[in-house]
Amino acid sequence: MEYIVNMDSSVEEDMAMSWKPFGAKEESETLVDGVPPYMVNSVIDWMGQAELLLCYDENHYSCFDEMELDSRRRRSLVSEFDRKSRLDSYLYDANTKSYFRVKEHMNRIGLMYLDYLIEKLDELREDYDSSLVSGRMPIVDSAVEYLYEDLEKILSESGSKWRVGKRNGYCGLEERVSPMMQQIADELVESKSSASQLLSDAWHSMFGRNPDYSEAYATAVKSVEAVVLPIVEPNNKKSTLSKAAAVMRDQKWSFQIEANPKNNVNGGVIQLLMSAYNV
Repeated sequence: MEYIVNMDSSVEEDMAMSWKPFGAKEESETLVDGVPPYMVNSVIDWMGQAELLLCYDENHYSCFDEMELDSRRRRSLVSEFDRKSRLDSYLYDANTKSYFRVKEHMNRIGLMYLDYLIEKLDELREDYDSSLVSGRMPIVDSAVEYLYEDLEKILSESGSKWRVGKRNGYCGLEERVSPMMQQIADELVESKSSASQLLSDAWHSMFGRNPDYSEAYATAVKSVEAVVLPIVEPNNKKSTLSKAAAVMRDQKWSFQIEANPKNNVNGGVIQLLMSAYNV
């Protein structure tokens, strides 16, 4: 099998065009869940490339050779997937390409296996970056990043509701949101503060493949507390968000929720968040 890493994607990006099928409506369409038929080939090809990078045969590889899949390492990869997913996928002895061409298999675990491969690629990259183990490919980091970008391109062009999320230790599929909301979240998380790390956890709980809305809300509150409490009540170690809200009301704090006044309500979402969480 052959694995080719395009080290210069700028040419491809420059040539890319926002092509739309003839007669398609201009307005945005509803994002789709799962792996629709028109996306199957691209997803299967991507899975094959990911498996190859994760399970290449180190005894038959040099920078001048084609990569070969190590079947033993690939079976180990699938066994771990079965254990962590608590499923008997029947993928252990199957060919990935043939297996996922069966609609039932793709519908049942396609996205789950995709999510798993994304995480394993990130583990591979971290292992390489931290230890620089002898025998590892010298282009691991670039290869993983290329695969992530390629998958995101597949998902985006297919109108998938899922995107590749890479944030504070979390690598996997997460729900696609509006570009403006995504940009705000990215900027906040990249600040590397304790609040940003909590916000990252909350985002993953909200938009990840296995959402936990209660956990997302609780962690979002903690992220706001990390910012608010040191400012409003720096000497009160037992303060909470609701207590801080009461102090702000008593001291007649004021702040703007929306740039456009007509979108403002009394305190807006922040007021609801700070008042509703009484811990």
